[in-house]
Amino acid sequence: MKKSKIIMFFIFVLGVFTVTNISTTDGQMISKNLFKIKRNKNANVVMYDVRLDSKGNIDKSNPIDAYWILYDKQGQMRRSEIKAFEKRAYGFTIKYNVEGYYDLVLKAVPDTNIKVILLNGEPKVLIKINNEDAYLLTVFVFAKYNLITTKVLYYAITGVDIKTGFQITKKIAVH
Repeated sequence: MKKSKIIMFFIFVLGVFTVTNISTTDGQMISKNLFKIKRNKNANVVMYDVRLDSKGNIDKSNPIDAYWILYDKQGQMRRSEIKAFEKRAYGFTIKYNVEGYYDLVLKAVPDTNIKVILLNGEPKVLIKINNEDAYLLTVFVFAKYNLITTKVLYYAITGVDIKTGFQITKKIAVH
């Protein structure tokens, strides 16, 4: 009984550790959360973190770490890698732009212009929401699920308006 409580404690700590900003024990790589994708299906989320090198620059060789945070029935969370077939929905491409930022294209919102930037040493995701410049927080995907297929009905992009500091959301219907 005592051993299981210790194991659950470490699972909890590991779960919290993956959601928050982390750095490796050798101090060489820092990972900071950029944004997440939520769904109406369950509480599980896809996290997108940026990797920074020891100098605080975005790691050019592997800038983004995307993974699941899965919750069990007791509310415990654990990290899980995105599987190959899931990358069709939650995958991304990223490439360095000579202007000093990264162009990020999410499979979930392929027509959306997304830039990963460093602002005063802090990574941000710059996006247009309702024609306003904003920092992306979440993408919420609302879908109809059945045994064979999933049909996305709409998604909502939420961020913080750069000018006002207020949270804004844009809901986009999928045809």
